[in-house]
Amino acid sequence: MKRELLMIPGPVMCTPSVLGEISRPVVSHVSSEFIEVFGDSLRKLKQVFMTESGEVFVVAGSGTLAMEMALVNVCEPGDNVLILSNGLFGERFREICMRHKLNADYQQAEKPGSCVSISKVEEKIEGKEYKAVTVTHVDTSTSVKAPVKELGGIIRKTNAVFIVDGVCATAGEEERMDNWGIDVLLTASQKAIGVPPGLALLAFSEKAVEIYGERKNPVDSYFLDTQNWRNVMDSYMNGKPSYFATPPVNLIFALNTSLTEILREGLEERFKRHALIAQAFREAVKSMGLNIVPFKEEYAANTVTAIYYPEGVEDKVFRSEMRREGVIVAGGLGPLKGRTFRVGHMGNVNPSDIIATISAVERALLKTGCQVTLGQGLEAAQRVLKEL
Repeated sequence: MKRELLMIPGPVMCTPSVLGEISRPVVSHVSSEFIEVFGDSLRKLKQVFMTESGEVFVVAGSGTLAMEMALVNVCEPGDNVLILSNGLFGERFREICMRHKLNADYQQAEKPGSCVSISKVEEKIEGKEYKAVTVTHVDTSTSVKAPVKELGGIIRKTNAVFIVDGVCATAGEEERMDNWGIDVLLTASQKAIGVPPGLALLAFSEKAVEIYGERKNPVDSYFLDTQNWRNVMDSYMNGKPSYFATPPVNLIFALNTSLTEILREGLEERFKRHALIAQAFREAVKSMGLNIVPFKEEYAANTVTAIYYPEGVEDKVFRSEMRREGVIVAGGLGPLKGRTFRVGHMGNVNPSDIIATISAVERALLKTGCQVTLGQGLEAAQRVLKEL
């Protein structure tokens, strides 16, 4: 059987121990075995989110469901929301706002590869009262990383709830919910968390929970209302079963295993590994004469890299050649579609995986007619990877 290396920005490759939980016999969601595992998963998730006081939620769904759940529980129709966008997924926040009759101010980066400036954010929040400010920590379309820590320091001085989309960041990028003033942190299972798709993961700060309690109207979605889920999460954390909607039991077993592996590695070590592997990959592609989308090194994410194609290279042809080399990479999104390819390097990706990917990029470029010196990218990467 041909082995393919999945190097897209999600879903990611999962460890055998995580995959083994998916195929285990299904148990009842009120069984003592599941109660223990679900409660343990919630406690471990708080550690990964780096929050002591935040309320965590594990719900069947995608990252988009988590985005919507964050907004509808904090905001009511007519509320002002400031959306900071460094790529395609800021636009998704805006569309969710429109569906729920929220007044969205959309502050977009000047061009793909740039980042909304801190000064623009300060100007916006000084001029209007916002119920919430949203940002995507790492936008997978541009591979631009937002300055979440700095933004949190500014927003925590206001009454606004700071919502961070960590779908392509959490458990890969440095991200400290309590210390950075993040009020709602959301992610999904299939990225750096290292679990197959199917779980929306969120944490709400005490401030966000208090704002929910001040609502004048009920949440306009029955399924997404955190009040319907709160008793469930509290019960399982206290060793008791509860029911609102049937949880995906095998995915939660897999989540618990992955969270155990993440915490065993240690979050600081995990951040360091992601940073060095990402730097090695960026140095490799630059040595080949390729340009990455982020303008500045400080904007470049540690979980995914978007790379511009050299002139004359067609997207489908290049990615087909990559697949022949046994490596799957992603195409561009939005305005960058056809102009870029994207490589995910998050979760369980190790130095050998990134070396194999760099080698495949060199060979695929050569086959598409580019002038590439085989081994040049590998040499550049190894100079960084020796630090691991």
